[in-house]
Amino acid sequence: MKKLLLLGFFLSLGGFYLSAQNTVSGIVTDKKGNPIPGAKVEIKGGTESTITELDGTFTLETKTPAQKVKVYYVGMQAKEQKVKPDMLIKMSDSSWWREKPDKYKWLVGVQMAIPDNAEFKPSLGLMLGRVKDIGWYVKGVYSKEPDTNGSMETEDYYRHWLTGKTERSYWNATAGFIARLWSPIHVYVGAGYSDRTVAWEEQNGNHVEYEPNCYYGAVIECGVMLKIKRFFVNGGVMLNNDSNSFKDCVGNFGVGIYF
Repeated sequence: MKKLLLLGFFLSLGGFYLSAQNTVSGIVTDKKGNPIPGAKVEIKGGTESTITELDGTFTLETKTPAQKVKVYYVGMQAKEQKVKPDMLIKMSDSSWWREKPDKYKWLVGVQMAIPDNAEFKPSLGLMLGRVKDIGWYVKGVYSKEPDTNGSMETEDYYRHWLTGKTERSYWNATAGFIARLWSPIHVYVGAGYSDRTVAWEEQNGNHVEYEPNCYYGAVIECGVMLKIKRFFVNGGVMLNNDSNSFKDCVGNFGVGIYF
């Protein structure tokens, strides 16, 4: 009698366990409806996973109700879909143009600022950031160029204290946000500080700033970034605050890598 009671208890316990299971089933195909065998199907946020059969079908038992599944297959874009009875999951061929990020990634690139004044050469620097759909970045460029030819034409009045040589420098540092608009296309918007200086060399070796060609203060920037597989290219403009008007425009271009 005791053995029968124990057997009944374990059978009822097993029945309760099975009733607590949740079944997720469906079929995985390509866009044309052809079944995809060997695709990995996993419960999002869980540990359960399985591989599709030769006919593309799958069945998963979960202890707790599943909300979404995620499907992976080599050469195709990962697909995420809400759970429903007899699911049909259609997968698309993978391409860098349609690829969506599945996690945050770092980016680093070389940057070049093209000045609006022909006397200044391009400035070089770096861009560093981290992004998925939304992220952040910091960027800075710098250049310094002495005029060793003494090409500045000085009037007779100034020749007794100026050598005719100049020294030009430009730098800016910005930080801001990056947002993914559609697959590989991102935009970035930021603000920071910039300084552009032109200085005349005096006979005693000191330098005095030539105010008409100098500015310093706030800078705002915006641009577009295109992600191509593991690489990116970006381009935009930086508006420098000259007399509170933000009228001086500096072009910005760069290339880099995601990792």
